[in-house]
Amino acid sequence: MSRLFSLLTGQALYMMMLSLMIGAMVGLVAWSSWINSQRGIITIPNAYYDYIIVGGGTAGCVLAARLSADPRHSVLLVEAGGHFNWLSSIPLATPILQGSSNDWAYRTKSQINSSWGLNNQSSACPRGRGLGGSGQLNYLLHYTGSKEDFARWERSGATGWSRSDLEPYISRMLGVEHTHTTHTSYCLNNYHSILMSAIPQKTSDIQHKCHKDYKMVKNNARPMIHITEVDVSDSALGQAFLDAGKELAEEYEDLSFSTAQSTVFKGQRWSSLDGYLRPVLGRSNLHVMLNTKVTKVVTDDTRSVQGVEIKVGEEPTTKLIKSNREVVLSAGAINTPHILLQSGIGSRAQLQKHGIPLVSDLQVGYNLHDHLNLPLYVSLDSPVSVTLDKVQSLRQLWDYMIHGKGLLASSAVVGVGMAESDIGLMLFGMGSADERTLRDIANYKEETFRALFPFSNNTTQEGLVLLASCLLPSSRGTVTLSDVDPCSDPVIDPQYLQHPHDIACMIRSVQMVIRVSSSKPFQRLGAKLHLPVLDECQHLEVDPNNLPYLECLIRTAAITGYHVGGTCKMGSPHDETTVVDSLLRVRGLRGLRVMDASVMPTPITGHPNSIIIAMADKAADIILKH
Repeated sequence: MSRLFSLLTGQALYMMMLSLMIGAMVGLVAWSSWINSQRGIITIPNAYYDYIIVGGGTAGCVLAARLSADPRHSVLLVEAGGHFNWLSSIPLATPILQGSSNDWAYRTKSQINSSWGLNNQSSACPRGRGLGGSGQLNYLLHYTGSKEDFARWERSGATGWSRSDLEPYISRMLGVEHTHTTHTSYCLNNYHSILMSAIPQKTSDIQHKCHKDYKMVKNNARPMIHITEVDVSDSALGQAFLDAGKELAEEYEDLSFSTAQSTVFKGQRWSSLDGYLRPVLGRSNLHVMLNTKVTKVVTDDTRSVQGVEIKVGEEPTTKLIKSNREVVLSAGAINTPHILLQSGIGSRAQLQKHGIPLVSDLQVGYNLHDHLNLPLYVSLDSPVSVTLDKVQSLRQLWDYMIHGKGLLASSAVVGVGMAESDIGLMLFGMGSADERTLRDIANYKEETFRALFPFSNNTTQEGLVLLASCLLPSSRGTVTLSDVDPCSDPVIDPQYLQHPHDIACMIRSVQMVIRVSSSKPFQRLGAKLHLPVLDECQHLEVDPNNLPYLECLIRTAAITGYHVGGTCKMGSPHDETTVVDSLLRVRGLRGLRVMDASVMPTPITGHPNSIIIAMADKAADIILKH
């Protein structure tokens, strides 16, 4: 008994010392980060600035750094939120941030054609509120688009935004050069080359012969964004995913499967805040205001922008800050159109409805596009996934705090794939997770969630989630005003699955996900797909070959992919649906531009964060040149 007591006492002492050590390290890191984050933060702004940037998110951080590089330019960056807490630096903690004070936590209008299994048929619409924006609470995936993504933009009138136009900015972001004349060949198993290439290739061709590709050449430039890729030598799920791609290569055109690339550096989230803004905070010509909401853009009788009206914290009054040169809205695809509408820039009918004087009659808030993801759970026999028990183990905590490695250093996204130009899937290697957290962030009804994730309360369950997505949806939604109060939430109506194309596209994606789960590499891991029995679909047979069931499943359980864009469409000035021209200038006004996801005319076939960074870098050159 005394021996047992000694062992237990020693273990308790060890646990106490470890906890104290980790607590001290976390406190030291948090204190150091807080000290560094205060540089350049002001509470009393100047009366005038050359450039005023509204929104300190993914694009705003890049613009503030670039425009303030010339000490002759005075720059004010205005952010409605504050600093993200220390949890935002931990990749696996992403779901915890949604619904927190660092999330605008929007909800969409009740949907008719989708979201049947969500509370009030309303989808969650998380948006980052704080310095770093949505880049501080996204799932960190890195993707730079395909050549055809940008060709679609060019065809819609957004000239000057081709892949080749953006290539120098992508190269600068990654600290590499793209050499077009080198003859680097790749075949089916080199998925990194397929994903990074500006030239789309057919997998069927790649299987039989190799092709020329852009070569990634390291240069001496400091990468602005650090990329970490899943190592298949240390990931059985990653290897199985790539092997499944080989098995499916003959069945699908233009198929490419890749292990996930994430914006993680030394185990911590890395965003445009870290790569662009944080290193230059403290420049004498760069001021940053936090917890400050821009209520409207102020124009004069000639439709020239004079500045912005701001509201600091809970203060009841507003204040005008003037711009000598330009105001750039980078508040995101929801808040940028909201600000424009409050400023009298939008459709005449909507502004008249709310009694807001018309400044410019434009299609602001229209053309909203987003990806939908349908999660399908696959249980596994092999111990190869992330589980709650593993995450909460002392070993994982030690590996992360001391070495910056382990499960906490990853978002748990293992692989991404696409085929036939418009269907996609993502492998999320989470076997078990906290039900309350995941259910609430998606706004699922309890019964819907439990049907989708039957083992959610088993903390040791091995498994994965395959997310099916239509990469090029045709449905378009809106962002409109709820009232004239600039502090009220806008009305977000994505109109998911309104267009017939999208449900057909989603069904094809779900069928590919089902095929992946039944592939030999995943069967060797003991994979079993669990198609849910849903109340909304109880009249239909649960069968992977039953198309009416698959449609009902999609309309019930598909959720946002967090890729909202298009609400201030960029395009030809002769197109009445466009809001900004190819130089990002708001049509009909002087001294006002938009640079964020809202300008994207059409969706891209993947995750937009890294593309927005490159676009913002190019936008800075446009602004400085013109």
